[in-house]
Formats: sequence, structure tokens, C-alpha cells
Amino acid sequence: MKMTQEQFGQLADSIDAELSKHSLPVIIKHRQTVKYVKSQFISFCWSIFHASKFDCMPLYSAGLNDSHIETALKRILSDFE
Repeated sequence: MKMTQEQFGQLADSIDAELSKHSLPVIIKHRQTVKYVKSQFISFCWSIFHASKFDCMPLYSAGLNDSHIETALKRILSDFE
């Protein structure tokens, strides 16, 4: 993974903060009801990322792209796969 541990930690904290706003049954229901996408899990990852309102500009400025962010999101949210 090209993301630094510090960047990954900040992203994980942001995702965890968003997840803590919702009950586990609500999160799981959302995860299972995503439709019309190639991968429900990847769509779920991006959905949570956007809901967290994480400032991704520092990641892009550091040379990372969506693929790098997606890899980190999949690792952070692997329990929901």
C-alpha cells in the first residue's frame, strides 16, 4: 500500500467516526441493499468514505489516487465484506 501509516490512520479514524454514528444493523442493512453496482462491497466502501467527509486532497497531493484510497478502504472495512 502506498499510503503512509499516518495517512491510513487518519482515514481509518474518519471512517470509524462515521461508523460510530450508526448502529451495526443499520450499517449491515445498507451494505446489503446497495444495488446496480459491479461490487456491493466496493460501493459500500466509497459510500462510507463520502459520508465521512474525509478531506482527500492531501492524499491526492501526495501522489495517491482512487485505487490507493480504495485499497485502504477495503482494509479498514474488511469486516463488512
